[in-house]
Amino acid sequence: MKRIFPLLLVIAVLCIGCNGCHKTKKVAAPKLTKEQKEKIKDVDVVFHRYEKDLFSLNLNQLSKGVESLYGKYPENLIAKDSWKNPEMIQSLKGYLSDPTMKAIFKEVDSQYDDMSDVQKSLNEAFKIYLSHFPDASVPKLYTLISGMNFEIPSVFGYGNDLFVCIDMYLGKDFKYYSLAGMPKFIAEKCDRKFLALDCFSKGMVYKHLPDKTPITSLDYMIEEGKKLFFTQVMFPNVKPQDIIGYADQKYDWATQYEKQVWQHFIEKNMLYSKDEEIIRRLIDKTPFTSNFGNNSPGRLGAFIGWHIVNSYMQEHPETTLQQLFEMTDSQKLLTESLYKP
Repeated sequence: MKRIFPLLLVIAVLCIGCNGCHKTKKVAAPKLTKEQKEKIKDVDVVFHRYEKDLFSLNLNQLSKGVESLYGKYPENLIAKDSWKNPEMIQSLKGYLSDPTMKAIFKEVDSQYDDMSDVQKSLNEAFKIYLSHFPDASVPKLYTLISGMNFEIPSVFGYGNDLFVCIDMYLGKDFKYYSLAGMPKFIAEKCDRKFLALDCFSKGMVYKHLPDKTPITSLDYMIEEGKKLFFTQVMFPNVKPQDIIGYADQKYDWATQYEKQVWQHFIEKNMLYSKDEEIIRRLIDKTPFTSNFGNNSPGRLGAFIGWHIVNSYMQEHPETTLQQLFEMTDSQKLLTESLYKP
């Protein structure tokens, strides 16, 4: 199936990355001071529904309709004078009248007419977020239909805004996912329960990661570990399986064989490798991790990195989240974590 995008999306937007018996390691969330707790304020997250406004436009007066939306949405959704561009308006008309896009919008409109549960979850998460980052602010959130392009992030930040490709949260069995060629292991994360989590793991976390490109496998593992730790702090009542996006049996496998996986990384000299193929094997989303068989989950490097970061925070409870993010020496963090699965 051809994937179509509303051309009002400016290019910049698209350029924006066992057996159940094992106990879960408790997350070593930084303690809040009394002053921080007193400053916690209520949050009221609002979703601005770009896709609803687009699909409500009169196709016979499309230029006028687009112009009426200018100012309501940021320019990376509706660019200035875009309604004066005949080619863009024609492309938008094709997008809005495309049968597949109309079917996707209908499903989005049905499943997400009421987003109060997602808003409630985000309200609580942002309260925790602001208690750890008091100088930060709650972004504006916009929903849009991406055309089910699973090769770009389903949530991405741009400036102080968050954009949610809401067509990527319609349930793993949504028929158009398979028609779009989406692998099953990716479709499994296209669930409503991941929407709020992704706002932090794919969006908010990038406001705090240092501007330093990882080099070695360990660097990437620690960076991914920080993202997962950050998300778990914001959602303390969410199962760790959902934080990392593993099915229960995959999470149980990772927990059961954590020690063996760690030993394999060391024995094969993988921690300090700069080989892109090795790094992708440890970090990228895949149905399983090669060298460990089909029963293993993907992203085992991220899983181990998460536990290293958690171990560090257990050993250094005085460390704030901001201080954790500012640490760029992966080897020092590993050494001082005393990580030993």
